[in-house]
Amino acid sequence: MRSLTCLLVLSMWCACLPLIGQDSLEVEKKWFVDGYVKDLVTLNLIRGFDSAWVENQIHHRLNFKWYPSSEFSAYVEIRNRIFWGDFAKNIPIYDQLVDLNNDVLDLSVVWVDEGSWVLHSMIDRAYVEWNHEDWEVRLGRQRINWGVALVWNPNDLFNAFSFFDFDYEERPGSDGIRIKKYTGFASSVELASNITDDIDELTSAFLWKINKGQYDFQFLVGKALEDLAFGAGWAGNIGDGGFKGEITYLHPYTSNQNHPVLLASLSGDYSFASSFYLHGAFFLNTEGSQNPNFAFLSQRLGRLNVRNLSPYIVSSLLQTSYSFSPLINGGIALIYYPGSNALFLNPSMTVSLKENLDLDLIGQFFFDTPNEDYKPVNKFLFFRLKWSY
Repeated sequence: MRSLTCLLVLSMWCACLPLIGQDSLEVEKKWFVDGYVKDLVTLNLIRGFDSAWVENQIHHRLNFKWYPSSEFSAYVEIRNRIFWGDFAKNIPIYDQLVDLNNDVLDLSVVWVDEGSWVLHSMIDRAYVEWNHEDWEVRLGRQRINWGVALVWNPNDLFNAFSFFDFDYEERPGSDGIRIKKYTGFASSVELASNITDDIDELTSAFLWKINKGQYDFQFLVGKALEDLAFGAGWAGNIGDGGFKGEITYLHPYTSNQNHPVLLASLSGDYSFASSFYLHGAFFLNTEGSQNPNFAFLSQRLGRLNVRNLSPYIVSSLLQTSYSFSPLINGGIALIYYPGSNALFLNPSMTVSLKENLDLDLIGQFFFDTPNEDYKPVNKFLFFRLKWSY
């Protein structure tokens, strides 16, 4: 399987190199190719700029779409990344950290792991879709997204993601099948399951969506890894502001070390006429801790599931953004964890240099009280240049 993966990734990568620099391309009226190239420079300010760890990452993404008929379509999306610098040099298992995979098929490969640099490729989308009247069926590696809130999604049983992982816009996917039938305006029933050879890794659930009183409601029941899951969510408006929420109860069905847990998320957002945007959110994890160890690093580097969306009991977020001009957008996000002294600060700015070319400046600072001395225990600066084609 690994040899087949290597051959497939290499052939697709090389075959599409001549396409770089063109806009979305139509081939024989049924094929489309697009993607982007990003260069991300990361500074981990361990004790300041003089002792910073520096890493550079070049990320090349290719998206293939094929429409053989009005009912059938197929998609393959590939991410190729080169890492070099102090992280790859000083972390012995760095290749394993960038090659995290929660799927039954091994569609990734570490081409090179040589001291201070790593070359990695992964097919993170590969699925076929059939649409007929009110039916929609997807089979293969896909994103099964049931979350409605913007940061913490306890209804997202299949593909949990981390707010701190800002550089993965597409977010993780799963090898699975999803069958959906539309039953009316903004209403549907959906059955989804991942594909696995381990019953404890199986996630399979049923989702029902309805629209009542200008609100979209959803209800779910199923199995999420080693838990039975029961959940609900809603999305609507209060006045001109968005109002969303999700709640999920997980109950272990095996004699593992897990306990029953209630996960709840609540969020609201509002866009002002001046382009000023305001977003607030709360998250409750009844099995969380007030002072978990290495909380920020585990959220940045680990592969999340619905149980570990946040290791704290309560998490709260306030986020703002503002368009200073048509070419410059800035914002800041603050996450505070009540009951602890932990605080996350995330300023950012995006500058549009030209069409399809953006520069991002991002900071991530996690404050806590090790040894009763309140200070930033993790400090990261990111500089990203992104070209879409």
